[in-house]
Amino acid sequence: MSSRRLVIIGNGMAATRLLDELVARDARRFAITVIGEEAAAGYNRIMLSPWLAGEKSRNELITHPRDWYEQHGISLLSGDPAATIDAAQQCVITESGARIDWDHLIIATGSRAAMLPIPGNRLGNVLCFRTLDDAQRMQQFARRGGNAVVIGGGLLGLEAAYGLNRLGMQVSVVHNGDWLMNRQLDEEAGIKLAESLRQRGIAVHVGCNSEAFVGSGNVEGLQLADGTVLPCSLAIIGIGITPEISLARAAGLQCERAIITDALMRTSIENIFALGECCQISGELFGMIAPIYQQARVLARRLCSEETEGYQSEVLPTRLKVSGVDVFSAGDLMSLEDCRTLVWRDPKLSHYKRLWLRDGRLVAVVLFGDASDGGAYFDLIQQGKRIADPAALLFGEVAA
Repeated sequence: MSSRRLVIIGNGMAATRLLDELVARDARRFAITVIGEEAAAGYNRIMLSPWLAGEKSRNELITHPRDWYEQHGISLLSGDPAATIDAAQQCVITESGARIDWDHLIIATGSRAAMLPIPGNRLGNVLCFRTLDDAQRMQQFARRGGNAVVIGGGLLGLEAAYGLNRLGMQVSVVHNGDWLMNRQLDEEAGIKLAESLRQRGIAVHVGCNSEAFVGSGNVEGLQLADGTVLPCSLAIIGIGITPEISLARAAGLQCERAIITDALMRTSIENIFALGECCQISGELFGMIAPIYQQARVLARRLCSEETEGYQSEVLPTRLKVSGVDVFSAGDLMSLEDCRTLVWRDPKLSHYKRLWLRDGRLVAVVLFGDASDGGAYFDLIQQGKRIADPAALLFGEVAA
């Protein structure tokens, strides 16, 4: 009996994790072809920021070198993106015209960096920070020095700003929120984070809207809504991601903001599955790696006819990957109006801790300066048990 033909569109972290799960279960039961848009083999996108900052080597980025695919009998087509999915004929056509037939198709196309829709966003040296190619271009440019503006005060933007600063550029961060990481941090932690970045030589502008990129040919500045122009020879947009679903939508798959799947990663067309940032389960979208890895495990079990309960949604913590800035948050900070809060501060060390409790249960936490107890707090949030002595949690008695 011939192996089932399994085609995966995408070679990002969702796809490579699925491959790992299949290899652990004997991937040779399938004839696997991976179609990757990027020329690079499998790499860890999470490590792009440390690599940009010079804290990781390129070899440390690569998780699945080309010979790994060969060793496991997996065909890798990189740098030749899928152009068309023909669901009726069960084939994929690449940009070069190659036709790959499939019995099962996995769509793991991930997401694109969100583009800021303001005048001048097509000027030269206005970049997004999403791929290894993006990071390489940023690194090459940063060696020339000069001024850089990073738009976006969330995780992605701050990590980009830190990397460029480490490479010697004068960096300004522009954020439209009232404080940095305003979806993950409370105001006090956001202010402390801004102070810490300023001490590292990064200018921070919060509560500011970007009006237009200015320049002739290449970007020369960013104009803010109040008329201020921040000079720059490099502008980075780090305002988030948008699921890449153009192929799926054109193929007739049911889509909303992303490709709709059930908890077993099945799409609206039989034998087509989706996972990662391009999929949507019960209205939920995905940008963190933990749920995507869970999806990969679920799908591998499904493909190998193993029992699985399907994907289960979970609340995830947030950590900022900036050397010397220890930041942690967990819980939904957007709905804490009815909570009791406990706060601890160490002005000398600039450490800050805030806990939110509802009905005696820990529901959210923000840590700045010392995040060593973050994992333990997160466990308590997940457990949902009543805390006998909530005040004791402020002083390191996390197991109370």
